[in-house]
Amino acid sequence: MNARLGILQKFQAWMMALGSKPTEPPPVPTQPQEQPLFKLSRLMVAIACPPGRRGGGLQVMVDALNEEQITCKSRELLKEGEKLELAMLMQGVGHVRIPVRVEWVLLSSFGHSAGLQIEHDDQTREIMTTYVNLLQNNSRG
Repeated sequence: MNARLGILQKFQAWMMALGSKPTEPPPVPTQPQEQPLFKLSRLMVAIACPPGRRGGGLQVMVDALNEEQITCKSRELLKEGEKLELAMLMQGVGHVRIPVRVEWVLLSSFGHSAGLQIEHDDQTREIMTTYVNLLQNNSRG
């Protein structure tokens, strides 16, 4: 009889807990909101090579970007996790070298697509912020 009474009390406590409000608010996500990619009206040519190397890179075509990420197309296969340095001419900003890490690759017979995560320092963050603002305001060079 005591076992039934104990089970009944636990069941009642559980039912009461379902109807009460939680004492703690749900945790708030701490990650910053991800910015949407800005699609370029024309593809931008960039040369990707290993960091510190000045030649023999491969050509990629940048099609969208934001301050943290770049998407591009390439004839040659990029490897996920690979660190590269993109050299490109940004209208209104000038010639820049941006360190990136290959985040993802989609294979295709027409050219491979890749997502690049920018590995910022103070200078590259300022460059990308300036360039994205110029693109959004349609006031490049």
